[in-house]
Amino acid sequence: MSFYRDTWAEVDLDAIVYNVQQIKKLHPNKKIFAVVKANGYGHGDVEVSRVALLAGVTNLAVSGLDEALGLRKAGIEAPILVLGMTRLKDVSIAAQYNIALTAHDECWISKLVELPLETPVKVHLKIDSGMHRLGLTTKEKVKETFELLKAAPNVELEGVFTHMATADCDADYLEYQIKTFESLIEDLDLSSIKYVHIENTATLLQREFEFDHAIRLGLGLYGINPDATFIPLEFDLKPALKLYSKITQVKRINKGDKVGYGATYTAENDEWIGVVPIGYADGWIRAHQGRNVIVEGKECEIIGRVCMDQLMIRLPHEVEMGTMVTLIGDGMPVERVADEIGTISYEILCMLSDRVPRVYKQDRKIITVRKMRFDHE
Repeated sequence: MSFYRDTWAEVDLDAIVYNVQQIKKLHPNKKIFAVVKANGYGHGDVEVSRVALLAGVTNLAVSGLDEALGLRKAGIEAPILVLGMTRLKDVSIAAQYNIALTAHDECWISKLVELPLETPVKVHLKIDSGMHRLGLTTKEKVKETFELLKAAPNVELEGVFTHMATADCDADYLEYQIKTFESLIEDLDLSSIKYVHIENTATLLQREFEFDHAIRLGLGLYGINPDATFIPLEFDLKPALKLYSKITQVKRINKGDKVGYGATYTAENDEWIGVVPIGYADGWIRAHQGRNVIVEGKECEIIGRVCMDQLMIRLPHEVEMGTMVTLIGDGMPVERVADEIGTISYEILCMLSDRVPRVYKQDRKIITVRKMRFDHE
C-alpha cells in the first residue's frame, strides 16, 4: 500500500518482540497484560497486539470498550481488559464479546449485579490505593463489593488490581500504595481470583511481588523506560517507533527575512531553510518551535511557528529536495523530544495523529503500511 505524503512513522515489530522477551526474563512466572490503549500508544493497536501475543503476552488491556471491540473486529481472540469505566447499558456487549470490565465504583457494582445478562460478564475489581482516580478506597467497601461480585450469577470476578501513581518518581509513595493495597485486600479470599495485578512498567522494572499473578506492560512494551534517571536498567529496551519526513522545498533567505505565522523568527544571516511536511495536525505541536530535528546527521532548528501541515527548519547548507528528516529516531529519542517541550514520552507518542501512516517492519523489511485515517473498510 502506498501513501502520498512524505511523512510517516516506522514501527519495528521485532523491537516489540524483544521487549516482551526482556520482561518475560525479568518476570518469568507471571502473565503479561500488554497495554495497547490509545492505538497502542500511537504504534497501532492491532499490529502491536498480534506480534506481542506471538511473543508471549497472554492478555491485552485497553482504555474503553470501543478499543476492545476494534481488536475483536480485527480477529484478535485473546483476553481483553477494559481499564476505564464502561456504561452499564453496554455491559451486555462486553459479555457477548468476552471482554472483561473494570468494576470501579460501589453504585456501579450494585447496579451491575442486577443486570439481566444472558452471558456472565468478566470483571476486575479496581482498588484505589492512592492514585485517587478510579477505584474503591475503604476496606469495608472493598470487602462488601468483592463479596457481592463473587456471589452474583451474572458476573465472573476474575481480577483484583490497583495502579501506582509514582513508581517512576517517588519510591516512598510507591511503598505507601503497596502497603495500602495489601491492607485493603487482606480480608479477601483471593484463592479463586485468576489475576491480582499491581505492576505497571515503572513498578515491574524495579521489583517483584509474590502475591500478584500478572503485570501490565505499557510504555516498556514500546521500548521506553518511564524515567531512566530514576529506574536504571540492567538490560536494554528497544524503542519501536521512529518518525520521519522529507524536505519538500529548500530556499535561500536573506538576513532580516521573517519566517512563519506571526513572523516570530528573523534570520540573523543569509540562511538556507527547508520546508518539512509535518505539523500540529499530525501531532507535532507548536511547542516544538526552537527544537531540533536531524538532517544528514546534523541537528537543525525548527524556526518560526509550526503550521498545521508543515514546519520550517534552518539548514547548515543547501540540501536536495527530498532529503530525509528524523523527528524521532537515532540521535533524537522520544525521551529527549518530550523533555524539551516539558512533557512525557506517552504524550508525544499518543499525539501522533491518524493521518501519519504507520509503516511496519520485521527483519528490516516492510511488511505492511497502515493509513489509519484513509483506510476505509
